Amino acid sequence: MGNKTSEDHQANSRLGAVGESLVQTFLLEHCDWCYRTQEKHPADLIVELGSAKYTIQVKSRRVTKKGKYVFATETSRSLSDVYKHYHCDIFAFVFFDNSGKHILFKPNNTTQNYFTFTNKQITDTFEIDTLQETLEELSSVPKINKL
Repeated sequence: MGNKTSEDHQANSRLGAVGESLVQTFLLEHCDWCYRTQEKHPADLIVELGSAKYTIQVKSRRVTKKGKYVFATETSRSLSDVYKHYHCDIFAFVFFDNSGKHILFKPNNTTQNYFTFTNKQITDTFEIDTLQETLEELSSVPKINKL
């Protein structure tokens, strides 16, 4: 893989901005509040549902030649002390392809740094289903296990 051109960087910035806008628009339809953070903040969005607040990191990708979407959640920015110690609650993976745009929500509760998905996982209720699953996983309260 060669060096990226300024056009590549510009296209990636635009793709990221569109992805963040899509996620924010979707969340505004389904949550009480959703707003952008300031520029260079480790999280892209903050969402509120009742008294619960979650930070969201949006990752946007186009489909590869092999029909996959590959997302890296670690960036060079994570080397800074500010980013290294910051934890986003939710990843919003935005898939761009010829058939449209799709969002997959996933809780950030793993040490996994790379995620790979295919179109086979996309259903008609993909976005709302993965958001609901993510919120349930994040808000689950552990049960006490008696001896």
